[in-house]
Amino acid sequence: RFWSLRPFRAPFLSATLLSKEYSTGGKLIRDLPAAPLWWTRFSRWLLGPAVALAILGLQAAAIRWESLSGDGAQHLLAGQHALLYGQNLHNLEHPPLVKLVAALPVLVTDEPLGPPVLPREALAATHRMHRQPERVRKAAVAGRWAVFLAFGVPLLIACFFLGRRFGGSVAGWLLVAVLGFSYNLVPWLSSLQTDAAVACGFLVTLIALLRWQERPSLGRAAAVGAGIGLAVASKFSGLLLLPVVLLVALAPIPGPVDWRRRLALPLLSFPVAASLVLATYAIANRHYDPETGREVIRQYCRGEATLITGNRLAKWEGPLLALERRLPWAAQFATGVLGVTTQDSIGVYPSYAFGEVSSRGRWWYFPAVLMVKTPLVLLVVAVGVVWGFIRGVRGGCGALPLIATLLLYLAVAMRSNYNIGLRHLLPVIPLLYLPLAVGLGRRPRWAVAVGALLLIEAAAVTPNWLAATNAWWLGDRNPTRFALGAGDIDFCQSLNWLAAEARSRGIENLGVLYLGLQDDVLHAYLPAAHLVRPEEPLPPGWYVVNVGVEQLVPGVLQGDPVRIYQYPERHAIAQVWQKAWNRIRSGEDHGWVAGTFHLYRVPVKSP
Repeated sequence: RFWSLRPFRAPFLSATLLSKEYSTGGKLIRDLPAAPLWWTRFSRWLLGPAVALAILGLQAAAIRWESLSGDGAQHLLAGQHALLYGQNLHNLEHPPLVKLVAALPVLVTDEPLGPPVLPREALAATHRMHRQPERVRKAAVAGRWAVFLAFGVPLLIACFFLGRRFGGSVAGWLLVAVLGFSYNLVPWLSSLQTDAAVACGFLVTLIALLRWQERPSLGRAAAVGAGIGLAVASKFSGLLLLPVVLLVALAPIPGPVDWRRRLALPLLSFPVAASLVLATYAIANRHYDPETGREVIRQYCRGEATLITGNRLAKWEGPLLALERRLPWAAQFATGVLGVTTQDSIGVYPSYAFGEVSSRGRWWYFPAVLMVKTPLVLLVVAVGVVWGFIRGVRGGCGALPLIATLLLYLAVAMRSNYNIGLRHLLPVIPLLYLPLAVGLGRRPRWAVAVGALLLIEAAAVTPNWLAATNAWWLGDRNPTRFALGAGDIDFCQSLNWLAAEARSRGIENLGVLYLGLQDDVLHAYLPAAHLVRPEEPLPPGWYVVNVGVEQLVPGVLQGDPVRIYQYPERHAIAQVWQKAWNRIRSGEDHGWVAGTFHLYRVPVKSP
């Protein structure tokens, strides 16, 4: 019966008639097949607490084990500068909200990890702050808890309300469980990145739009604006919500609605959103100095900041400085948006996927990532429910905001050159999981089995959540084990784990071959280790080669020069690194450790 569509078809009728249900007071969910009494009691009294405790346990492990990864170090330092000195000096490529929240614990200690710096010194300052490893560790752990409580928990609460609207409270808790137990999403709910916050903003906006469709009012239009403001203040991709709001304002909805109420949706929600966004910039710039602020914009426009834009922003320097004299916060926002879109159009990150290295986006990248990184049990269950969901929403407008957001976001993602991580899809992953939660809500035995399998899987791969694929249980025979690169497999997140592995094996003087890693960052986790310089001789001893080396070095050497940014320079670097890699792997192969590090021992040469 699992493969039959019939058991899953009825719950999705709620999507088709959602507007009628809420506008007429009808009890559509009452007409669906009743769940067993034991399931109703369990879901009412035990399901919620059980899901919450399991998610809390997973997050506690992630916050403890993950090293400071990705842009998290920059966000932490920039947020501390904004909170303590009232100046938003660097990392304009992200709005200030998440950085402010992540750095909140510094208000207790009043000790930043480094003095204020301008954009051209931001990367060096971020590396230097790791010279205080204990303080960095405490700041990272405290910041992750702040992000999880401020954005991760509200995101899960929003998932509950979204699931409840389409399938009742059970579906709401199941959507929370599916999202919180999925191993591929565990590290992102508390990461010092912007993804959980912008995903929360997306869901808040969509729930507010669904409520506005039921009964248009000024209060509900303002709630839509608050959701947009949260999304855009977290990440610039939140701007994708604007066309969705316009579409909903023009789309047919049940009942007579005059043009004034339709017009009020964008005319009220957009200013509310803009006010919230600019308010976060105002908080981050409490002690704004015009001369310093203009110098920050100049460095971004001249390609001297943390974005790689060449001279393409030079033409915007004059207009941005003119805007700064009138609206400094708007000038910082515009600088960030222009910088991110320009870097994306150039395609600067050499991304590895399925044996190919390319700086240009692939249309198939995100669909492939979803197939490889989504837990296998969810892919199997999806076969039985997705078609039922499509049949259920066809012809009804209740799910229009969800469908429009999903299609628009995926279309933009598939055209982007940022092929560097599943996390970029987090705003729409709850929408992809929604049919599964609603379908399982009326199948208690299947729901319990799916939830248990997801939780067991997330616990089994600990702390290798980020690098794992859905065939992890095949071990070395997993064909997708290292099929992806960048933020899908390695984001500097495993240095803590590597340090634990080195201690357990009694290895002290460990050589590390890792592209782009700095000495200060490595020594914060492994004080006795050393970075391997490709041009230097290799003494006998223990070495680890990061998976990025094993992917990017041969990928660049065999890659298409047209599709790799700055190919001559990268090709020359890859040749040098290949020699060091060949010398290391000519020694004894001791397998993989800490998920993404290949361990070798170079023996003493016999006389």
